[in-house]
Amino acid sequence: MSWDSAYAWQILPALLAGVLVTVLVTIACAAIALGGGLALAIVESVTGRAGRIPVRALLELFRGVPILVFLYFGFYALPEIGILLPASVVGVLVLGIVYAAYCSEVYRGALLTIPDGLRDASAALGLPRTVMWWKVLIPIAVRKSAPALVNYILVLYKQTSFLFAIGVPVLFARAQILGSESFRYLEPYTLTGLIYLAMNLPVVALLRCYETQGQDARA
Repeated sequence: MSWDSAYAWQILPALLAGVLVTVLVTIACAAIALGGGLALAIVESVTGRAGRIPVRALLELFRGVPILVFLYFGFYALPEIGILLPASVVGVLVLGIVYAAYCSEVYRGALLTIPDGLRDASAALGLPRTVMWWKVLIPIAVRKSAPALVNYILVLYKQTSFLFAIGVPVLFARAQILGSESFRYLEPYTLTGLIYLAMNLPVVALLRCYETQGQDARA
C-alpha cells in the first residue's frame, strides 16, 4: 500500500479536531497533576508518621497500577455500583491523579533540598507557618521542580492516547477510527505521529532554554 496524499489531506481536519481534544484533556490533567502533587507533597512534609503512611500508600497505589486498569475500572466497574461518569471525566481524573503521584515525588525532593536555614530565618522574622509555606517554601520548590514537572507534562500529553480505550476522541482515537473506517492505516498513523512530534518539539525547546538560563544564572 502506497502513500495517498489526497486521502491524507482529506483526513487531516478530523485529526486536527482530535488535537483540540488532546490539548484540552492535557490542560485539565496537568492542572490536577500539578496542584494535587503539590498538595500531597505538602501534606507528607507537614504531617507526622500517621499522615505520611496513607499518603505513601496512595502514591504507591497510583504509581503501581497500570493506567489502563484505572481507566477500565472507572469506566466499566464504577457504573456497577451506581457511579456513572462521562468517559472524558474518567480519563481526566485517572491521568491527573496518577501523574499527581509522580509530581508529588518531584515536589517532595525539591522541598528536601531547601536549606533548613530558610525555615529558621522565616521563624526568626515571625512569619506564620502558612505564610512561610506560601511565600517562601512553595515558590522555591516549584522553581526547583519546574524542569522535571515539564517533562512529566510532556509524558502526560502523550499518555492521553490511552483514552481512546474508553472512547474519548483524542488524536490517537481519531486516527484509530479513520483507519478502521477506510482500512488505510499508513496515513492516519503517520500524520498522528508527526502531529504529536510537532506539538512536542516547541515545549522541549522552551524547556532547554529554561535549563540554559538557569545554568547561566548559577554560573
